[in-house]
Amino acid sequence: MSATEKALVLKTGRFREADVWVRLLTPSRGVFNGFAFGGSRSRRRFVGCLDPLSHVLFTIGTNKTGTYTVLEEGSLLHNFPEVRKDPAKTGLAVNCVKFVEAVEIDPNDARPAYELLLETLYMLDEGGGGSDFTPWLFRAKLAFEMGFTPDFLACGVCGRPLSCECGHRFGVERGQVACRTCLSDGKPLEGLARPISAGVLRALDWIQHSRPSDWATVTMDVEVRRQASQLIELFVAYHLGLSWEGGMYKKV
Repeated sequence: MSATEKALVLKTGRFREADVWVRLLTPSRGVFNGFAFGGSRSRRRFVGCLDPLSHVLFTIGTNKTGTYTVLEEGSLLHNFPEVRKDPAKTGLAVNCVKFVEAVEIDPNDARPAYELLLETLYMLDEGGGGSDFTPWLFRAKLAFEMGFTPDFLACGVCGRPLSCECGHRFGVERGQVACRTCLSDGKPLEGLARPISAGVLRALDWIQHSRPSDWATVTMDVEVRRQASQLIELFVAYHLGLSWEGGMYKKV
């Protein structure tokens, strides 16, 4: 049985003379590979549909034995022209795509990942996104969307709202903040923990509740941004097992 589904094209490659393999992200299946037989020569079934960073409505089926996915035809919905013609924006988009691929999105997390990447591409296409700002916002937001949702505004030990004073610490393993009072009472956070300021806590809470359209005009204090990005990288490394090294994501 064939079905139609919207998909984001993450990567493509040629095999044999005229066939194309396509890595896709869809809201129901997550990331998977499909095969467009004759796709590189098609003038009707896949017009403009087999380029990375394309949003496509595909008709998807399987081969006769059901062992692999076949893309039967596609209808282009959007190809994000402003992203494609600007190398800086292309780089930001590709960075986000690489993270999605590295996370290995399964069907349980497919819809939020698909919607987040689609919204990010639209945001970049419409003129938003800073040079190195968007990818780490994307990484943090995707981690939050996958269920890693710390409360950045309340102490994870006593439950009281956090003050604007310094002296709080964030525990990466449990994803919780400890206030000064609990820390002074001899209740240290277990494992990897870092000092965190009220400004960074508010920034992380904002990221957790933001959407990509909000990122287009955001500004952030340099020191707050530095501390927030460090905590995000620690959080992603611990909970998703990924780190950014040498232009690619690696398992840690």
